[in-house]
Amino acid sequence: MESNDFVGAVDAQIELLRDGKPLEAFDAFFASSVQMYANDVLFADGAAEGRAKQEPFISAAQSIIGKIEDVVIDEARGLCAFRNLSQFVDGAGVLQQIDGLCWQRWDAGKVVEERYYDGEVMHALLKDGLLQDLTGHMTMKEAE
Repeated sequence: MESNDFVGAVDAQIELLRDGKPLEAFDAFFASSVQMYANDVLFADGAAEGRAKQEPFISAAQSIIGKIEDVVIDEARGLCAFRNLSQFVDGAGVLQQIDGLCWQRWDAGKVVEERYYDGEVMHALLKDGLLQDLTGHMTMKEAE
C-alpha cells in the first residue's frame, strides 16, 4: 500500500469515528482476520467476533459524540495510534465518557491488529512515550 493511501485510510477512519460512526469505521477498515486486544489480552480473534462483541454496546447508545485526538501515524510501518475521548449517551440516558488509547497496525488498507488501552495500562504507556514511538510497542519480529 502506498503511503498516501495508508494516510488517507487512517484519515477516513478517524473522520467516521469523529462523526460518531464506530461500526461504519469498523466495517470499512478492519480486516476479517484482525486480532483485537484490550490491555494486551485477546479480545477478539477476527472481525466477526470483534463486531459481535461491540455491536450491542454501540447500538444501545442513544447518541455518540466522537472525539479523537493525538493522532500519530508511522507511514513506513503502517502504524497509527490515537486517543479516544468520545462520549455517548447510554440506554438509560446517562452520559458516559470514554478515555482510551488505540494502537493499530495496518496492511493493505485494513487494520490487522488493534490494541486498545485504558486505565492504568494506558497511562503507563503514555508516560513511557507510546505516542512518540509507535514501533517500540511492536515485538522485534514485527518491527523487522
